[in-house]
Amino acid sequence: MVFARVAAAIVVGSVLTVFYCAWHFAFFLLCMFRPVVNVLVVGGVIMLPLSFAAFVKPETANGMPFWTILLMGVGFIGFAMGYWKFVEWFSPPGEDDPFQRYRRRDWR
Repeated sequence: MVFARVAAAIVVGSVLTVFYCAWHFAFFLLCMFRPVVNVLVVGGVIMLPLSFAAFVKPETANGMPFWTILLMGVGFIGFAMGYWKFVEWFSPPGEDDPFQRYRRRDWR
């Protein structure tokens, strides 16, 4: 009986160990790519005036409707905001952003 409990504890502990290692590694990678995704906000802000320029002068977009540029800009900003919230929601309990010390300011 004791052997069955020890074997079950080893199996459950191994599965939990793999799960928590994968969770922390995924959180580490998500935090690492956070500055790259934040650049999408800058791209989205630049694309919004570009869409108005394409609305005023359609030749600037080279055949692309102005609303596609507008949607891409909104999508860039929405994706960056969603990524930020997902990383906060996905963080393991008690774990802070390991790359925060390399950043100059917090974007929240």
